[in-house]
Amino acid sequence: SPHTNSTYVLKDDLSGENFFRNFELYSDADPTKGFVQYSTLDKAVPSQLVGYLDSSIFLGVNYKNKTPGGRPSVRAESTKSWNHGLLIADIKHMPANICGTWPAFWLLSATQEWPNGGEIDILEGVNDYESNSVTLHTSAGCMVENSTSPNDTTMNLDTRTFTGHMATQDCDVNASNQDKNVGCTIRAPVAGLHSTPTYGQQFNDIQGGVYAMEWTTEYISTWFFPRNANTTSSATQPLDSITTAPNPSTWPTPLAKFQGPNCDFMARFRDLKIIFNTAFCGEWAGRAEEWNKSCRVKTRVETCEEWVGENPEAFVEAYWEIAGLWWFERG
Repeated sequence: SPHTNSTYVLKDDLSGENFFRNFELYSDADPTKGFVQYSTLDKAVPSQLVGYLDSSIFLGVNYKNKTPGGRPSVRAESTKSWNHGLLIADIKHMPANICGTWPAFWLLSATQEWPNGGEIDILEGVNDYESNSVTLHTSAGCMVENSTSPNDTTMNLDTRTFTGHMATQDCDVNASNQDKNVGCTIRAPVAGLHSTPTYGQQFNDIQGGVYAMEWTTEYISTWFFPRNANTTSSATQPLDSITTAPNPSTWPTPLAKFQGPNCDFMARFRDLKIIFNTAFCGEWAGRAEEWNKSCRVKTRVETCEEWVGENPEAFVEAYWEIAGLWWFERG
């Protein structure tokens, strides 16, 4: 495309004190039926659910009280929305992979009824998952390419268009051959010798890193750059160059790349706002099939709701610490 060489220029700095000027706290019922009470700002501040850690943004949950009506948490949504660009988030800590949790850093259309304007989940998982899932949700007519997902070990790693594994490739939330609302998902490799921790406690152990999401008319890509890269992964890049003068054309293979002629990215994604939230249970984390995978045995509790309501001390690490957030657009 003709734009590939023009550079990205900072459009919005949403970091530090700018964050709460540009975000509002959503306090209605959780759309995914979570066992959560989203707090208003005037409740969240005195109960220490939001604030600053040094110059970073802190977004936490209640870990002090039993909460039979749902655990208090926050859902921060940007008041502004964007079309195409490069979103850079320097995240030092995310909610750990604790049974019952459902944290997400994502984008949602501010102007179209879901899923018509699209949804991009940059960093998301549930319960004790160990790797991130990057997901798109759209209306009908968005099928993405899986031509170079590494399904077998014989594939030449240098020819892959992304390093994750594509689990589903129809972004339509009502796709007939997929579970409802699944969308198209690329799962990060589980952390190990050749891959970086992308999620939960292992992410926090390396002090997190930078998630970058590039959204163009032709594709949507996500990268993760660890802060303390002690793995042999190729994703080692000085973080300050990524956050101040990002140039995705020089970056290594992304974790996820959604592209292909069978998705009209112009039509499917528009006016996206940024959201950080931590939910509990609900339609994903709380589903019986999901809870029963390992959390029922780990917690010795029959349901997600009972565990979350009765065990506040389990959720001390269920917080976001965001050191920087920037939106760039092509100059």
